[in-house]
Amino acid sequence: MKYIYIYTMILLALTLTFGCSKQEIIKPEVDAQVVELTVSQVISNSGEYMTTLTSFRFKMTHEIGATEFLPGLDVEEVSGDVQPPDLLEAEFIGMFGAFPIRSMLVAIGKDNYLTNPLTGVWEQIEPTVNLGGFFNSSEGMASLLEKMTDSKFLTDQTLDSSNYEIRGELATAYLGSLLGETLEAENVVVEATISKTNFALSKIKFIGKAKESDIDGTIRLVTMSKFNVPVEIEVPSVADAE
Repeated sequence: MKYIYIYTMILLALTLTFGCSKQEIIKPEVDAQVVELTVSQVISNSGEYMTTLTSFRFKMTHEIGATEFLPGLDVEEVSGDVQPPDLLEAEFIGMFGAFPIRSMLVAIGKDNYLTNPLTGVWEQIEPTVNLGGFFNSSEGMASLLEKMTDSKFLTDQTLDSSNYEIRGELATAYLGSLLGETLEAENVVVEATISKTNFALSKIKFIGKAKESDIDGTIRLVTMSKFNVPVEIEVPSVADAE
């Protein structure tokens, strides 16, 4: 009986060992496959996402230089809210000659209203810069990426990062919707940051002189956030604008 018991235990141990080995072979662990997108696919997906936005917050700053908003008025920083397709409210700071100013701006399509820095009264203006058109989510900034040439990833897209980093060149003529009259036959370098989660365009940098009033090496940085967070934009009345 002793030998039978020992023999039975040996068989049981072998059976369990073989069973475990067989299970490991039949059900191996499978690593999740990483789908790599091309630069064109990332840009296309970003463009599609940006057209779905109902609102977002933006900020444009200058690492080097400024943007001429009106003759003699150079804007250094502007930030505010956008309700696509054509409603924008922003505050900007800049220089009028040697004097620092701060003012409010409302853009409704191609109509622009500005508070007079001295009186605070709304006035309708015709700026050289069209922020409303530039931040149009279907025809403005997001579509600029599709017009770039020599587009490439700045970093390996398979790395553990939450964003795609893309770089390319853009003809200055395409910045006319933002800057008004631009230099002919010139390019600026563009660097864009796009979310890997939903393809939101969160940052875009324009490097280089784009219009005659720019200084050499001008760098404009535009950031976007608070996507689809409801905002209230007050539109100046016609009486206020007169």
